[in-house]
Amino acid sequence: MIRPFLTLLLIAATLPLHAKVGEWRTLRDEQGNALMVRFEGIQDDRYLLRRQKDGRLFEVAPGLLPDGERTRFEKEASDLNRELEMLRKTVGKPLFAGTPFEVRDASEIAKSLGLRPESKTKHSTSWRLYADSTYRLFGARPYSVALYADASGHPTNLSAVFANKGDFGSTAGQGEEHFTGGTEATIKSLAAAMERDEQAIEKAISSALGEAETQRYGEGKSRRTVKRWDWNGHSLLLSSEENEYVSLSIVPLELAEAGGKTAKVRDSEIKQRLAADVTRDPNGDVYLSQVPMVNQGPKGYCVPATFERAMRTMGITADMYLLAMVGETSIGGGTSVQKLLENVRSQVYRKGRRPKDEKVKRLRIRDVKKYIDDGVPVMWTMRSLNEYNSVATKNTQRRKKVTDWSDWAATIAEETAELVESEQVQANHHICMIVGYNEATGELAVSDSWGPSYERRWVPLGLANWVSQGGLFMILP
Repeated sequence: MIRPFLTLLLIAATLPLHAKVGEWRTLRDEQGNALMVRFEGIQDDRYLLRRQKDGRLFEVAPGLLPDGERTRFEKEASDLNRELEMLRKTVGKPLFAGTPFEVRDASEIAKSLGLRPESKTKHSTSWRLYADSTYRLFGARPYSVALYADASGHPTNLSAVFANKGDFGSTAGQGEEHFTGGTEATIKSLAAAMERDEQAIEKAISSALGEAETQRYGEGKSRRTVKRWDWNGHSLLLSSEENEYVSLSIVPLELAEAGGKTAKVRDSEIKQRLAADVTRDPNGDVYLSQVPMVNQGPKGYCVPATFERAMRTMGITADMYLLAMVGETSIGGGTSVQKLLENVRSQVYRKGRRPKDEKVKRLRIRDVKKYIDDGVPVMWTMRSLNEYNSVATKNTQRRKKVTDWSDWAATIAEETAELVESEQVQANHHICMIVGYNEATGELAVSDSWGPSYERRWVPLGLANWVSQGGLFMILP
């Protein structure tokens, strides 16, 4: 929420007329106390100012300013509008406005970019688009554009990923279809595409905002060198990791100033939040209702996408593309669970959380119940076979009409017994999440990183064991 400035804070200023847009400026109150502020746009015919000491945004009506100070703000507003028009031309989409991301309605930004809803929980919202070959941002084709917002609906990060080893040349389909197809890309063709995209994006942004500065950004294994431009409370960060990806992130200026290091969520706060997110229905269903969805898209990123979901549930900022990089993912996808787990341990520990893995020979309700009851999702290695997916989808729909749950338990047990007598096929190796259980009916709630329609499907325990590979991975508070 933006708060109005008190009139007494806007009596006089002590900065010359040649001050640059975005510089900190000194204002003084009636008692002569200095207040450092920065101009950050216009909203509803009011100036937006950021207070340096705590980073809070305030608004002030131009009529409250002395004539000289109003002239200075008018000059900054004029410069801002000129740069805004230049940015809009280089972006190719109506992405920017005269106010910082953090006070805008994220849903409006998503709509302007053609992004589709991906996830909505009490704690965050996200939108994503896997763009076709005609879509352009900053003169290049992004494969994925994702927008994240906080609980209040204000944007926290926009991430566009251009040529990258997961999407580039992939012939896989979306959802369950990603087990078919492969990739037509090579390291050589990927490198050429990355170079082309990086040059196009840098040229487009520099034409509006000048030359970039470079800095180190991120934490742990995902720390990298980025090219950075600052504008009106935003930082635009261009990253190119050799044979990995080209990405552009737009984040609040303060996050860039902190090198991408985010604050740790307190243990007490995360435990309280996790407990509140456990839903218990009258029929015995117990499940996690606030796990963020990530759609891995047309590539084999089930491992990094699932880890991102688990980390974000635990209050840790994560991105599947960065996780794919540290997990040494191959072109088109395919990441080792163990390798990724090794490389994210330090990041998990740094945020005060604990990674844990178990190997179970036969999966039981009690193996996951203790974690689900505490609000912790369980990552599970399995084989996503066609028969399994058919039952998971059909049973989830059939459950909506069930009135006799004892009869339902007997029915699915009989159906499962017939199916699991068939030969086990070693194919479609996958990782997903177990996010719930029903002890009375003997079912598990399973969530795949394939978009909203796969958020929670109910699977008989016998069927889960038929496809299980026995690996369980958790991030604990």
